[in-house]
Amino acid sequence: MDSLTIRETFLRFYEERGHRRFPSAPLIPSDPTVLLTIAGMLPFKPWFMGDEPAPVDRAVSFQKCVRTNDIENVGRTTRHLSFFEMLGNFSFGDYFKADAIRWAWELSLDGYGLDPDRIWATVYEDDDEAERLWLSETDLPADRIQRLGAEDNYWWTHAAGPGGPNTELYYDRGEAYGPGGGPAANPERYLEYYNLVFMQHALDADGTILGDLPAQNVDTGLGVERMAVLLQGVDNVFETDLFRPLLARAEQLTGHRYGADDAADVSLRVIAEHARTAAFLVGDGVLPAKEGRGYVLRRLMRRAVRHAGLLGVDVGGGAPVAIPMLEAVIDTMAAAYPDLAAQRELITRVLAAEEADFASRLRDGMARVEGAIAELPAGTPFRGDVAFELHDTFGFPVDLTAEIVADAGLGLDREAFEALMEAQRERARAGAKKGGGGVPDDVLREVGAAAGPGEFVGYDVLEVEATLAALVAPTGTLEVAGEGDEVLVALDRTPFYAEGGGQVGDHGVIETATGRLEVVDTQEVLGGLRLHRARVVAGEVRPGTGAHARVDVERRVATGRSHSATHVLHATVKELVGAHAQQAGSLVQPGRLRFDFPHFEPLGRDTVEALEQLVNRRVLDDPTVTTEIMDLEDAKRAGAVANFGDKYGQVVRVVTIGGFSKELCGGTHVPSGARIGTVAIVREESVGSNTRRVEALTGLDAVAFLARERVVAEEVARLVDVPTAEALTRVQDLIARLRAAEKELARLRAADLATEARRLADAAVREDGVAVVTARFDGVAGDDLRRLAAEVRGALGTAAVVALGAANDGKAQLIATVTDDLVARGVSARTVLAPAAKRVGGGAGGGDDLAQAGGRDADGLDEALATAAAEARTALGGG
Repeated sequence: MDSLTIRETFLRFYEERGHRRFPSAPLIPSDPTVLLTIAGMLPFKPWFMGDEPAPVDRAVSFQKCVRTNDIENVGRTTRHLSFFEMLGNFSFGDYFKADAIRWAWELSLDGYGLDPDRIWATVYEDDDEAERLWLSETDLPADRIQRLGAEDNYWWTHAAGPGGPNTELYYDRGEAYGPGGGPAANPERYLEYYNLVFMQHALDADGTILGDLPAQNVDTGLGVERMAVLLQGVDNVFETDLFRPLLARAEQLTGHRYGADDAADVSLRVIAEHARTAAFLVGDGVLPAKEGRGYVLRRLMRRAVRHAGLLGVDVGGGAPVAIPMLEAVIDTMAAAYPDLAAQRELITRVLAAEEADFASRLRDGMARVEGAIAELPAGTPFRGDVAFELHDTFGFPVDLTAEIVADAGLGLDREAFEALMEAQRERARAGAKKGGGGVPDDVLREVGAAAGPGEFVGYDVLEVEATLAALVAPTGTLEVAGEGDEVLVALDRTPFYAEGGGQVGDHGVIETATGRLEVVDTQEVLGGLRLHRARVVAGEVRPGTGAHARVDVERRVATGRSHSATHVLHATVKELVGAHAQQAGSLVQPGRLRFDFPHFEPLGRDTVEALEQLVNRRVLDDPTVTTEIMDLEDAKRAGAVANFGDKYGQVVRVVTIGGFSKELCGGTHVPSGARIGTVAIVREESVGSNTRRVEALTGLDAVAFLARERVVAEEVARLVDVPTAEALTRVQDLIARLRAAEKELARLRAADLATEARRLADAAVREDGVAVVTARFDGVAGDDLRRLAAEVRGALGTAAVVALGAANDGKAQLIATVTDDLVARGVSARTVLAPAAKRVGGGAGGGDDLAQAGGRDADGLDEALATAAAEARTALGGG
């Protein structure tokens, strides 16, 4: 039975039993706390956990999954995979153990045709009910049912929540796979193929069973790859129809036959398996990056390229691996996953770019690793500092270094590597830690404990009466601050927004009965303490006194425009570019915004124009802007966008703009969409591998920018004497004519140089068969002087030394060149030019056949040329 039929057999079997079919969810889960989809039940997790009501009682699905905890073992064994497919049937408070066990048995026999005499089952050690049901609902005999402990046959989340026993089905592959005794004795012979989890218990965080759940659920998983091994009668997954086409393509690329050599087989499996995973990751919107799921993709790609190199593929010389493998993956998997073929262009471009980037580093990185290994004393682990340098300076992943080191039979000093990584992270944290203003953490903790974090009321009001709770300086807390002092101010309540979520902190004024402070920044430190960086501009201030805090309204409003514009831009970028263009960083300032997102190529002028137009059209439609305080799970169910890696509390703030944008956000915004005003994109550029940045102006800043652009356009039109609408065409025409003139001038200059070179060559006098030519050409540029010297040498053919000089703006330049036959006799252009360079106050550089020199003393140029001629004759033995 081929893999496509394996999938369809399962899905139809459960559809016939009242289950609704669900397609595979993306590998990027909606839950921002999870890196990748790792199990078939993950898309249904909110229903199982009771976070939202299940719309159906029964479901059946096929789900693509990626697990990354043992990537280094993929290829080394025939069991480990980074990408796999799970088929599953699910019950949400409907049927339970009896139906699940009976149907699993029927599917095994009637659906897949397995031999009932070779099927075994395991149950949880205390689950008498499951064993009884196997005996009553199926023909499975008691001697093929084994009880195992919680490690094997009990599932829970390892947090307070649901859990329950599971029962697993195994298939006896026969004596060729080792001794008998059932799954408890030999899991290699008895291959697990179906797992049924019965969620029936409520557990606390320690795993203690508190009682039964009000609704009992079923979560099952059947691995497509394992079932293919059983039904296709092969030893392992790499011999199934899921991998044989991929291995065949890898064989073509490398010239190695699978099965002929164990070491080569490892590399062939790595290439095939990682190509499959990489294709699905990119197809679902993952792009190579330095961290997160993007790093998983990068690590897989680089491991595959390295193993292709081990098999002799000239990856550094441009021999492609990724694209031919991608074609094989699509040919093999597109019938089940048509989106893979639909995303062919995107996947091709991303994988080709990543492969080319790493291939250029691979040869140098490999050489450095192997060189470091060769220098190690016997029995010494690979140095952590070398691994860190390779990672930090040369972009060579430590995981790849570790694998190469392991292949050499050595260990890696991970402790030293991690210590250097942590030191680097600490430096980065220290560099970014500006909110504390150099105040020691213990002082900040003391202030936070005494004064509290400071209640933020700035969503609703921009000025408030408060108490000045503390004054802080690097030396500690202060009892008084006078005019000119710069301090950090803590208030018991504040309207000032503290920098966060990309939005800069508020500015404004704090006034007391005795003094006035100008606030120039607001920061949040140590997880919640709000501090106002301020300067006393009048009088003096003391803690414990009343204060009037007032935000700079104009600045706050301009910042709110930019933040709301950022949300509109985010939604629009994803719509135009793709769902993978998730926010990867932002900066929100008054009248200006910066937005980073993953993408593999420049947007191009047309896309930028379309982006700007659609953003402004949405703003002009005046969409409603609403904010809601919601439970995190409710927000996710409502479709609010959360960025992976960001930390959220159980209660979150959701900002919705129109029907196109809904994000978790703690920032400040405009009350309605039209208040954003004009949005002008001023730049789109790369800020790293596969990361693009859009910068834009908003509101009055955008209007001022466009006005300046109009003035420039009108001035250009005036200078070229055409209407503004025709200025671009006119300038393009003038530039084309200028380039044509420059090209003609270059042609004439080249002809003049050739004529001059021929003249010098014809006038050259050979002494003892050798010509030494020197000449001065003031005003000739360096490149032309070099070309002229080369022309003279070429015209003379052999046995010639040419030294030319030029004076430009009081500076001297010298060029010397020597024919190959004289170089072979030991004459060096650099040696000829070195003493001459001193005559013009400079030094010489270059090689034996060509050297150059420069100096500030053009008056010494004639003497320098004479010196070069004398040095040449000395080198030729002429004295």
